[in-house]
Amino acid sequence: MEVNKRKFQKGLMFGILVGLAWGLDGVLMGRVGMDKIFTDKVFALAQGVSEISFEFSPLVTAFFHESFCFVWVALVLIFGKQFKHVFYLLFKTKKGKAAAIAALVGSPIGMSAYLLGIKYATAPYASSISVIYPGVGAILSYFILKEKLSIRAVIGIAVSLLGSFMLGFNPSGNVPPTFFKGILFAVIAVLGWALEGVIIGFAMKHIKGEDHIQASPQQFLCLRYFISMVSYAVIVLPLIGGYPLAGQIISRGLVFKYAGIAILGAITYLSWYKAVDLIGAAMGTALNSTAALWTIIFSA
Repeated sequence: MEVNKRKFQKGLMFGILVGLAWGLDGVLMGRVGMDKIFTDKVFALAQGVSEISFEFSPLVTAFFHESFCFVWVALVLIFGKQFKHVFYLLFKTKKGKAAAIAALVGSPIGMSAYLLGIKYATAPYASSISVIYPGVGAILSYFILKEKLSIRAVIGIAVSLLGSFMLGFNPSGNVPPTFFKGILFAVIAVLGWALEGVIIGFAMKHIKGEDHIQASPQQFLCLRYFISMVSYAVIVLPLIGGYPLAGQIISRGLVFKYAGIAILGAITYLSWYKAVDLIGAAMGTALNSTAALWTIIFSA
């Protein structure tokens, strides 16, 4: 009994850490995004930044965020002597390849949309919507994968949705002019992250003959960040002409801020996996929604 109590308390701690880290991550990304290179168009263009990359600057900052998240998670695995297995998963297993495909939906689409949501609707609003993605993922899994939803899971999803709505609701109507544009991007982020989970769930359910392969959630997370980093570098940044802006981010020293913020991003996912393992997905989903509350607190 005492062991179960300690397990629950530990899971609760990790669950709260998920919300705190993700909330602070969003707020800090928003604050760094207020730098002159992102807000002063005339100045940015004079520095050689393209007009399209200025408009979609969060896609460039997402590249730095995801790249440093990969670095931090990779370091954790290197110290645990588990890093080499990440590339074995990618090149030698069907499940690894499925996780890579899912990462393309969850990161370049989900993360980019989330940061665009922060840019246009501010961090508190974008965060209050984004945290419902585990619940949306569970609902999609119910319809697409025919996975059953327990009463506890339904309650967790309901708490997440209701809490996010209450935290994001602003009766004064004091919102930025680009508010609805930002909300649309936040919704796209939710769908991207939710579909990422569904794709992985579908793959794990239907891929046969790989039950003998041992892989930790942390290794799959590292693979996710690696695919995200490469897709931004090879596809997204060239499409928007983002490398001159990336150069400005480095020369202005903002790169160090993104490196620090990415620690929070890595902590978010590592803690999420630990919380789900200790207290279950339903409770983890409910605690995940506290990110919206932390965002409001840190934004004050």
